[in-house]
Amino acid sequence: MSVRVIEKRLDEMLAIMRKPDQVRNIGTLAHVDHGKTTTTDSLLMGAGLLSPKVAGKTLALDYVEIEQLRQMTVKAANISLYFEYGGKPYIINLVDTPGHIDFCGHVTRSLRVMDGAIVVIDAVEGVMTQTETYLKHALEEYVKPILID
Repeated sequence: MSVRVIEKRLDEMLAIMRKPDQVRNIGTLAHVDHGKTTTTDSLLMGAGLLSPKVAGKTLALDYVEIEQLRQMTVKAANISLYFEYGGKPYIINLVDTPGHIDFCGHVTRSLRVMDGAIVVIDAVEGVMTQTETYLKHALEEYVKPILID
């Protein structure tokens, strides 16, 4: 992809971002180690930003060294994705949040910008303490949850 194409797409995305009705903020919520960052990698793969070979292993939004060493999200991180629906372009701001209770402040702050949340539930462990806590916080902040397992 040439530099001009990237610049054009960036300009298009910035123009869309100036239209609040075409911007959506969503995030991932779950108990620690239930697959939020892996789910985020899969969404990035679907958007063409990650190869299928590395999606789920890259943990792309775990950019802090301690996160990579521990393989655990410590800080909320986000990425903007381009999406079209009904022929209309949108920007989806995707926020990957931590699941460990020690970092719940990052989750609470992130919820305040979210329109919706993907609540990831480990199919084996099921609903855990932080799942309930984050879901409760999401509802208190009027964030619409979508459950996946």
